[in-house]
Amino acid sequence: MRKMIGLFLLTLAVQPMLAKEDWPLTVTVLSTKNIEDPHGSFHLSWFSSNAGWSQSSGRAGWSHRIAEHAFVEASNGNSYELQPKNPKDMLLPGTYQAKIEKRDIKVCEPKDNGNCREVKFWVVEAVQTARAAEPTPKTAELSPASTAVAPSPAPPTPALPLSATQQALLSIESTPSGGDIEIDGAFVGNTPSTVNVGPGSHKIVVKKKGFAAWTKAISVTGGAVHLNAELEQEQPKQ
Repeated sequence: MRKMIGLFLLTLAVQPMLAKEDWPLTVTVLSTKNIEDPHGSFHLSWFSSNAGWSQSSGRAGWSHRIAEHAFVEASNGNSYELQPKNPKDMLLPGTYQAKIEKRDIKVCEPKDNGNCREVKFWVVEAVQTARAAEPTPKTAELSPASTAVAPSPAPPTPALPLSATQQALLSIESTPSGGDIEIDGAFVGNTPSTVNVGPGSHKIVVKKKGFAAWTKAISVTGGAVHLNAELEQEQPKQ
């Protein structure tokens, strides 16, 4: 009986660790917005007749669906606009565990029983999260003739967000197109795409099935940078 209780307690202790490994990314939903899909989808209607099933052209046509997009910040240093694959899915503002699989992001929506429901999203846009600058304290100057107690230092200057002019606009294409783009190890979209990156050194990788990975190390301070990845087909294994 004691062994059974011990195994039960061990299982309860291990479950949170396994959940953390399964969902390594932490995302914070900052806001949501209802956005209509501009592409829509085409539907055909069918009806039954004595001759069998026939197409009804009267009710066929394009339909535009509205989905609630989520705008999130992730623990990998990127911010994403996410579109649910199921328009009925939505995320309330808060913090969730997630994982990136190729060009999608899957979010763990916690349930009352401790498990989670997997909600799938397309990545509409990905940019590097702007980081606040370090505050610069200003100290009051004392008069040389002053013998009084030194005044307290002035409060630090509030941190300012990284402006768009301090970021570099990175445009990435590939031949052939449709490759997965990774910046500093994080997936940010597919070619062709344009993303914002902060100043400094970055490692760009473009991957596509059947082709060798293309890698480029760059250092940017601002402005616009254009990269064109010429993907080479993988050689068949002997």
